[in-house]
Amino acid sequence: MIARLMGACARRPVAVVVAVLLLAAAGAFFALRLEPSADIETLVGSSTPGFAATQDLQRRFGDDAVYVVVREPVSEVVLTEDLNRVLGLEGCLSGNVPDGATPPGGRAGPCGRLARRRPAKVVFGPGTFLNTAVNQISDQLSAATAAQRAASAKAARAARKVALAQGRTSAEASRLATQARKLVEAQFLRDILTIALRYGITSAPRLDDPSFVQRLVFDPARPAGTPKTRFASIFPSREGALIQVRLRSGLSERERREAIADIRAAAQMPQWRLTKGDYAVTGAPVVIQELSRSISRSIVILLIVAVLVMALTLLLALRTRLRLLPLAVALVALALTLGLMELLGIALTMAAVAVVPILIGLAVDYAIQIQTRMQET
Repeated sequence: MIARLMGACARRPVAVVVAVLLLAAAGAFFALRLEPSADIETLVGSSTPGFAATQDLQRRFGDDAVYVVVREPVSEVVLTEDLNRVLGLEGCLSGNVPDGATPPGGRAGPCGRLARRRPAKVVFGPGTFLNTAVNQISDQLSAATAAQRAASAKAARAARKVALAQGRTSAEASRLATQARKLVEAQFLRDILTIALRYGITSAPRLDDPSFVQRLVFDPARPAGTPKTRFASIFPSREGALIQVRLRSGLSERERREAIADIRAAAQMPQWRLTKGDYAVTGAPVVIQELSRSISRSIVILLIVAVLVMALTLLLALRTRLRLLPLAVALVALALTLGLMELLGIALTMAAVAVVPILIGLAVDYAIQIQTRMQET
């Protein structure tokens, strides 16, 4: 069978060469579109318990977080105008733009792209934390006030009903109802004052109230400017803060790469520039992206080195006229293999990169054997 195939190829060398060149060109075209990947599924089997647990975690809470490190003392972040800048950056990263409003930097800027693509499942940082705390305290105070009013009205109605049942006059019943209402109001006021004295709150909480923010964030029992331990996920030290951007699960390699690029671009926008610090973007997705880039560089270097070594070996070891023909056959086989990987949706992983020199060596070996057999016949 092989002999007949080789004979047919020998009788039509031009057609065979043209077909091989066309296949090589097609393989090279698709191979150049192959993107490297360092995702967890390329490193761990999809049937393992660890992989299943990771997938469930990402489905519930989003992908690994991209961290925007606010490299500025926490006291500067939360007690100055930089807090509004950090809060604005968090809103930009979350893609929250009011209907009809133009995002900071325009619709073509990083905030506009993040608003359209919505790659983030959740964004949480110093600004969001403090804004949420202020809103929750205000909501709870409003709810407590409404409950106090309802309790006062209920007590007044009950006192009036009892007074009338006892045969009191309408004026006496109204007086007792007023006293009951004032008693409930006094109890509520006492509770509010107790809480205010305990936490040093002298007015309604506001984001622009440094005294409130200072009491909320900093630990009075530790050196000045040291955040409370319970807030370590946001303020890991007194020298900086963290903005966590949890990406949506299921993003493709390209979507994740674009999201990280937009996050980096957003952190460099002049609107969010800090007074005494700057931002740095890091986290597992960023490291994975850099690893993917290193895979691309590695495969180019490995390919060049492998080709040079094999070419030198063939030139020194063989004495035939077409000494580099086996290497050309190997490169065609490599192009076809990588192109087929792209067509089948197989990612270019670190394991695949490690196999490339072996693949070239095996292809050259088989090509040498075929060339030798043809010369013998």
